[in-house]
Amino acid sequence: MQSYSNAFLTGDAVAAYDLFTVRCKDRTSLAQFTGIVAAASQLYGSALPITSYSAEVSGNLARVTYTYDVSAINQTSEPWAREEGQWKQDDC
Repeated sequence: MQSYSNAFLTGDAVAAYDLFTVRCKDRTSLAQFTGIVAAASQLYGSALPITSYSAEVSGNLARVTYTYDVSAINQTSEPWAREEGQWKQDDC
């Protein structure tokens, strides 16, 4: 989750996209996602520290809540899924 956040906020679309689930990659192309990440990078431009974190895990699925000093980007119950042993962001 921290790696995804860092990549997303710093404009590293490829790294963030690699942390998407297969389902999300099927729904959103890298080109589409790059535009979203570029906009986030223009707004924030750097990785931000996560100030709180909690997760509800059930098997290979999780709902993750995490916050930043910038409340506009706080995430509540963000879906994540474990694929091939690695947690991937599943909010697409």
